[in-house]
Amino acid sequence: MKKYTLFGILSAGLLLSGVAQAELYAGAGIGSGFNYGHVSDGLHNVKYKNSTMWSIAGGYETPLPLFDVRGEVEYLRTRPEVKDGRTKQLDGLFLNGYADIPLIPLIDPYVGLGIGRVRYDHTNSFALQGMIGAEYELPFAPVAVSGEYRYLKINEETGKYNRESKYHANILMLKARYLF
Repeated sequence: MKKYTLFGILSAGLLLSGVAQAELYAGAGIGSGFNYGHVSDGLHNVKYKNSTMWSIAGGYETPLPLFDVRGEVEYLRTRPEVKDGRTKQLDGLFLNGYADIPLIPLIDPYVGLGIGRVRYDHTNSFALQGMIGAEYELPFAPVAVSGEYRYLKINEETGKYNRESKYHANILMLKARYLF
């Protein structure tokens, strides 16, 4: 029990030491989703076409001794078209966590993980996403720009209409964050 208490105190101390330097931010991104998966009703198995995705986010960044930590709430939207002409809409709200690894001057590589709830094909589903990218803070403005790869996975099986829908996408995004 004492080990956990000591670990908690040290963790809180490290996190709170950076809170005074924390930066709030608002961000947006646009990208292309290379969609995989299918919609199946038992008789037909229809694949998704690639689609444009966009997101808006708000969060904060806290510097720690070896790396920076970011937490954000993100809204993600896309309208993938099924190859038979129908369009599906995906709206998701995610909680994302990032770790910036300042290895290279001026450019910060980062990794991230997000969990969320999406409204997809008229049902709510659980979704996961993993992110990796590199970010550059502009020296003349409080703006950071980044290029990001993410993998998004949604598994949904509904009893409604006896349908199964599996959606996953490889996404390439360009993002910008305004630092307050």
